[in-house]
Amino acid sequence: MSSDEIFIVMPNTHSSDEAVTPSLNARCSAFLLDYILTLFPLSVTLVLAFFVKRKLMEPEVGGFFQYVGYALTIAMIYFNWVYSYVRFGQSFGKRFIGLRVIRADGQPLDYQTAGIRLLVFMLSLLFAGLGFIGMLWNPKQRGLHDKIAKTLVVKE
Repeated sequence: MSSDEIFIVMPNTHSSDEAVTPSLNARCSAFLLDYILTLFPLSVTLVLAFFVKRKLMEPEVGGFFQYVGYALTIAMIYFNWVYSYVRFGQSFGKRFIGLRVIRADGQPLDYQTAGIRLLVFMLSLLFAGLGFIGMLWNPKQRGLHDKIAKTLVVKE
């Protein structure tokens, strides 16, 4: 092998036929990590707002910190569950556990697909997790958000 040889490594892409679906435990663990990451800025800013309101007697400044926390949470939701899915194919939790989100045809997600998936995911959470119950019986463990957005979660 000479020093002028170049090797190109292609990314690991899966088609939906040969993809290995992760266990429900792996998906729940990834969601828990994402949930903690998403709510961490909110919890820090709310503690700071409470301290400023009660101890320093500055309710306007405390209210400002609350709104900063809300804005950071919305930004984290977008970054972790939309941008990261489009750019990397995985959120922080999925990357840590070793999972990837792909479209059912095996292609990476685009912004529209990631946005639809997030919207239905949030609605499923809002309605007591009813959109997730189908994961228990589906052989590929696809929730309502996966079915509507035509996505699939696979092991790396």
